[in-house]
Amino acid sequence: MTPTVTPPAIKEKKPASEHIFPATHLTKLAIRWKELNDKGRHAEAMPVLEEIIIGSTQMFERLAQHEDFHYTVDLKILVAAAQEKVVRWLLSWKPQKGRLFSFFSKCAKNAFRSEIVKAVQYRKRYHVTSDNLESFFGQEDHTAYRNDAASELKKSIESISVRWGDPQEIGAIMYLISCVVEEDEIDKQRAIRSAAYAWAISPELSKFFYSWVLMELRDKMYAKVYIPFTQQDLFRHHYSYTHLVDLLNIITWEQLRKIIAVMGGTRLKIPTIAQMVRMTEDHKIFEEIDAGDKDPVAVEETAKKNKRSPRNAQEIYEEMVHTLHHDRTGEFPLYE
Repeated sequence: MTPTVTPPAIKEKKPASEHIFPATHLTKLAIRWKELNDKGRHAEAMPVLEEIIIGSTQMFERLAQHEDFHYTVDLKILVAAAQEKVVRWLLSWKPQKGRLFSFFSKCAKNAFRSEIVKAVQYRKRYHVTSDNLESFFGQEDHTAYRNDAASELKKSIESISVRWGDPQEIGAIMYLISCVVEEDEIDKQRAIRSAAYAWAISPELSKFFYSWVLMELRDKMYAKVYIPFTQQDLFRHHYSYTHLVDLLNIITWEQLRKIIAVMGGTRLKIPTIAQMVRMTEDHKIFEEIDAGDKDPVAVEETAKKNKRSPRNAQEIYEEMVHTLHHDRTGEFPLYE
């Protein structure tokens, strides 16, 4: 009698794209679990639920790591928070409205964010380490000086001086200061347009004055602002792939901290050596033209001497007239 040979069981192959989350298999289990749960067969549904949770765990781990949530909260806590909510997600999931993977991933992200909020709120109330946080954050408390803050702020603002002597420009700056200080909700665009219209200055100049006012006010209130700056080493590591760290070879750490506080978020285009040389040459051409008769013949001779065109020399002279105007020299009191 020929013995019966049992053929080996054929294992179901996972699709290549389902190596982290076996969606095909878990979707069938999820539908099966919903059917058993609807019929009240909870004893049969429990093993199915356990298999769904185990099959989803790897996806929860990878998702938390991909979104960098595990830097704030421990990975095991995040995964556990997602696992304990799988039952609620299965009850809410409807196959006709979307895939199980998409639904689980969205729900898991929200669960991770909830755990981060809990952790952050806890850390605000309790320090779980014995480190002295005063070495990392400022320890001066200015709440005792609240009553004098208004008068000190007024004195600081009244001591502001500007490097422009044009009365129209001074009036525009005073108006912009009042918009920033006195209004609860600042409408930046409205303030810029109003200053340009009322004091007959260009919109570009009004926009620059608005930016300058913000920096000047920050400078005046710098001593009263409580800013939790981190240590210099942390700054060097965080910005190691930028030119900001190279500034510490030119200026001190305290000077850089003040630049960050006063001018943070402002883009500065540093001139090149060639631009500085060109500016010096233009000034020399201006002086030669200004010392001459200023007629076209004299301008042409000066241009030829400096290897420039007559038109370029004339433009340089006109530009330098505005650049060297006395309104741009010195400091002018804003509030007399």
